[in-house]
Formats: sequence, structure tokens, C-alpha cells
Amino acid sequence: MTCFVGHMVKKGFFEPLGIKVTKENAKDIEHVIAKTVGLEGRHCPEVWLETKLWLADPRKKALLERNLKKSIARGRSR
Repeated sequence: MTCFVGHMVKKGFFEPLGIKVTKENAKDIEHVIAKTVGLEGRHCPEVWLETKLWLADPRKKALLERNLKKSIARGRSR
């Protein structure tokens, strides 16, 4: 599992979104999250810190969820 995606899996973040995290799609998920929070291409700890802030803000969390559903749940990536 990638840097912070494993933490999010343990917290049950992806299940309600209909996203099954696998070794094959974990990097794509990480990419979508980094792009959504505005830190595409940045190192994991930096992206994870920003992601935690997004998860604490209901509007930002909703945007993150929409982007993940659109990109991952429907089988698309990047």
C-alpha cells in the first residue's frame, strides 16, 4: 500500500465511496488525492498532511470524495 492510502483504508474512508483499494490502483488513488489537494508531484508526508486538513473540512472532503469517485470508482485513473 502506498504512503497514506493504507491509513485511509484502515479508517474506512474508501468503502462508502465504492472504491476497493488494491495494489494495482493504490498509486492511482494517491495521484488523484495529491492532484485534488493541489500537491501533485510532491512527497508523501506533505500530501498526507494536506489531505488530513481536507478530511477535516466538510466542503473539501466532499470535493475529494467526488474526485475519487469520478476517477477511481468508475475505473478511470489519471
